[in-house]
Amino acid sequence: MGSSRRRIAAVLIFIILLASGSFFFFSFLKLPVHMRLLAGQEQLLQVLPLFTVKDLTGSNEILVRTDEGFTLRPQELGRVDLEFRFMDLIPFRQMVVDVVPQVYVRPGGQAVGILLTTRGLIVSRTFPVMGVDGREYYPARDAGILPGDIIEEIAGEPVRSVQHGAALIDKLGQSRREIVVTIRREGKRLPVRIRPAEVDSGRGRNASPRYMLGIVLEEPTAGVGTLTFYHPASGKYGALGHLITTPTSSPAFVEDGRIVRAQISEIRRGLRGSPGEKRGTFRSEQDSIGTIEKNTKFGIFGRLTSSVLPSQWDREVPVALASHVQLGPAEILTVIDGERVESFAVEIIKVNAQSRPDDKGIILKVTDERLLSRTGGIIQGMSGSPILQNGALVGAVTHVFVNDPQRGYGIFAEWMLHEAGLWAAGSKRGAQIHPPVQTEVLAS
Repeated sequence: MGSSRRRIAAVLIFIILLASGSFFFFSFLKLPVHMRLLAGQEQLLQVLPLFTVKDLTGSNEILVRTDEGFTLRPQELGRVDLEFRFMDLIPFRQMVVDVVPQVYVRPGGQAVGILLTTRGLIVSRTFPVMGVDGREYYPARDAGILPGDIIEEIAGEPVRSVQHGAALIDKLGQSRREIVVTIRREGKRLPVRIRPAEVDSGRGRNASPRYMLGIVLEEPTAGVGTLTFYHPASGKYGALGHLITTPTSSPAFVEDGRIVRAQISEIRRGLRGSPGEKRGTFRSEQDSIGTIEKNTKFGIFGRLTSSVLPSQWDREVPVALASHVQLGPAEILTVIDGERVESFAVEIIKVNAQSRPDDKGIILKVTDERLLSRTGGIIQGMSGSPILQNGALVGAVTHVFVNDPQRGYGIFAEWMLHEAGLWAAGSKRGAQIHPPVQTEVLAS
């Protein structure tokens, strides 16, 4: 009977707190649903009165009650499942804690060209063409070709360049029959039958007509970005820090993509309202240094196939967890001339608490006068530039503030390391036990 009354009382108090819209109560929702800790690291969980935390894995050594709340003290690698309870009776929410080894990587900063595919051309868009009869035709669109498709072959012949593709279509159109265009869409090769439209060549009445499909083709490159880190033992790397998209803003499908060595040949300064840009050159597969296996919200990832051009920062550094990133001075590594990686001073001015992996976790400001005078701040092509703080890799540059090029966003290195699969791989040094470090996850 007493237990039943306690349960009823707990429910009533729970409903009262919920209905009151208590700030302290709803701040519980800010607690992350997933957290990583290093073995040996302490994590303080500040909980509200009347709430308790239970370790569902059954260990009595991981979770310790203190005067300030509950402290996690994991000593072994693995997963811990926690449950927050109201009055130790009503389950409120759960949290997963992964205890991971300290992983060491080598910071990048090298400029890389990004090839989405080594075969074919990308369809940027379709458009109407004016036929010799004065009517509009949409040959490509009506045949089912979509922006983002990759045209690999025309009538069985591999397409080598935009000019080559246009010449093939014009030549084959002379037969006035359907031709087979082989496209690749989301990893699948599809034959598409299409009849080129006869259009006025504009060369006079007696000139031969031209034949077109009504498509704009682009070379399969996503421009120049920056290598963030690589892991020599496994060959895995991470770069760019954000998603590569198609002309329609959907994720670009990458099947046999490559990253290649690039040289920065020109800098266009960033101005308020006009983002700057690095302009580089690279020689397609001849300078390939790695494959692209994943194109994600947190960057591109794959394996190195040849050596990365060394720099003076080519040494192993620990990867900091998101909870360890601090406000204050930091540095970014990037290239602004040729292939030479340089360090530039920045300041981390805001760290966004994220309950789950997301981009734009860091806001930084360029303070290095030399970089400001050369680029105006953060410019396109710096995406992926590693951010180092206190000797650790904490993140990567991702976006610039259009109206303030001195400022920009960064992504936490923790999320990139997870996408690269390096938490599971660990490091050649193995699990590192560190002196206890206290951080806080506030629920108030």
